[in-house]
Formats: sequence, structure tokens, C-alpha cells
Amino acid sequence: MPQIRLTKTPEIKEVLSFLQRKYPVMSEAEIIKMALSEKYYQETQGMAKEKQFGKMYSKLKAEGKKLGDKLLAEKGLKRKDVNEEQFYNLIIDPKNA
Repeated sequence: MPQIRLTKTPEIKEVLSFLQRKYPVMSEAEIIKMALSEKYYQETQGMAKEKQFGKMYSKLKAEGKKLGDKLLAEKGLKRKDVNEEQFYNLIIDPKNA
């Protein structure tokens, strides 16, 4: 199995010392493997959450467009006939329509 060489800088020594106090039965190599695994897990979970939020945002945006079109249709208007400011004025103060 290929090896990874790591220069022990003062920062790495400090981290390893802390983690060895927290996990006294683990070797430095095991601690490094565990830390890399945890970091990988966090990153992949973060990417999955971002993807999920992206899907939710797209769905909410589509639902918002439908609702906006419905509100405009009640006023006899279409989205292409009003700009964003006019649309929001209709929502905030329907008496302006």
C-alpha cells in the first residue's frame, strides 16, 4: 500500500497531541486516517445538502412563478406585460392595480 509522508510542523504536532489525549489508544497513523475520513464525510454530506437545497429552491421558484402568474391572471395581466417593480406593487398594494 502506498504511503503518505507528512512533515510534522508545530501545528500538526499540536493537533496530534490534542487528538492523542482524546483518543489515547489510537496511533498517530490511525488518528490521521480517522481525521481524513471524518473530513471526507463532512464534505460529502455538505455537497448532498447543497444539492438538496438546490432542488428545493428550484421547486419553490417554480411554485412562486405559478402563484405569480395566478395573481396576475386575476388582474387580467401576464408576466411579460409587467416589470418586477409593477408586479411587487400589485402584491404589496393591490389597490394600485
